[in-house]
Amino acid sequence: MSAPIIHIGPTPFFSNRGCHIRILNEINGLAAAGRRTILCTYGLGGEVDGLDIRRTWAIPGYTKTDAGFSLFKPLADILLFFLVLKVVWKERATVIHGHLHEGGLIGWGVKILLFWRGITLIMDLQGSLSGELRAYGAFKKLPFMLSFFYFLERLICLMPDRIVCSSQASLEFLDDSCRVDRRKLELLGDVVPASIFTRLQSGDARQKVGLPSDKRVVIYTGSLLPGKGIDLLVEAIEPIVQKRGDVIFALIGYPLDQIRKTVEQNGLADRVVLPGEVEYSDLGQWLYGADLAVDPKRSGAGEASGKVLHYMAAGLAVVCFDTENNRKFLGDNGFFAAQESGADLAAAIDLALTDAESRRKYGAVCRLRAREEFSSDAAGRQLNRLYQHFEK
Repeated sequence: MSAPIIHIGPTPFFSNRGCHIRILNEINGLAAAGRRTILCTYGLGGEVDGLDIRRTWAIPGYTKTDAGFSLFKPLADILLFFLVLKVVWKERATVIHGHLHEGGLIGWGVKILLFWRGITLIMDLQGSLSGELRAYGAFKKLPFMLSFFYFLERLICLMPDRIVCSSQASLEFLDDSCRVDRRKLELLGDVVPASIFTRLQSGDARQKVGLPSDKRVVIYTGSLLPGKGIDLLVEAIEPIVQKRGDVIFALIGYPLDQIRKTVEQNGLADRVVLPGEVEYSDLGQWLYGADLAVDPKRSGAGEASGKVLHYMAAGLAVVCFDTENNRKFLGDNGFFAAQESGADLAAAIDLALTDAESRRKYGAVCRLRAREEFSSDAAGRQLNRLYQHFEK
């Protein structure tokens, strides 16, 4: 039996977040391609049937599983480094696949320590580290820290043998801004699992999740944080519900405290459903109960929007901003806001709700496109070819 591929997930895997979903779908795709993988991750998070997960020791007091920085992360990454070193040594692995910048840095440290093994390091990125920190509003009072993280990001990106990027924007950033050799970059877009294509009747899906049958439902799934554009979506909701009495919004995700407060302050509590965290296995029920999907992520976040693929797989028309990544997924089959603002997002949502014919057409075309081009099995085959290239 060949040595396993060691994946590094510097995050509390599994939580219902985009990064975790990408890792899960890649590993499942590799399993379909006949590859054995081991995922090294933090000491907290949910278990997933069928995955070989190795965890660090639990850190007392570290319970944060949502996106964003935690003071415990540096310690968790140190523990993760020693775990990866142990697993790579014991399993005699020759390929390390590090997710996110921290995973790449940890993998590089292990590769250097075990230099005689000739280990190949693959780094898997979803966006810019400094761009994400900026999107989350980090270091507003210490702007020089963003410059430091940009320098660190450039340094880390020179370490791996190959970098796979989830979006064209991320690839271009690494090429243009981080000066990474273009030959080391490979595009590996987000994918969706086969289970999302199992169609449910809208009425049955709504009954299962408790959505009203007499309203049209606009759905968003993901982190409820400004870095994901949720602030612009809340701006867009108010004029829509004032104009249309038959529409409600279902915002699936977490954290809830700030978004619930904002919704209540704006008098939207009876028009916005906030179910909180939903198990990934139950996501299809919510998607099939909706009439329209929205992704308010700005282009500056520098990362792909895997949620758009899930919307497409469920046959939903999508409202979003006119970014390169969204165009890659949707082509012309979407409702694109003119500018990255709440007002323009509201206008695009209103148009989508009005134009039922285009809504149905876009949903059908995108569902077929998602099935043919963005399956987890396709991602597994692409990664397997990449590993084989370095194993020769």
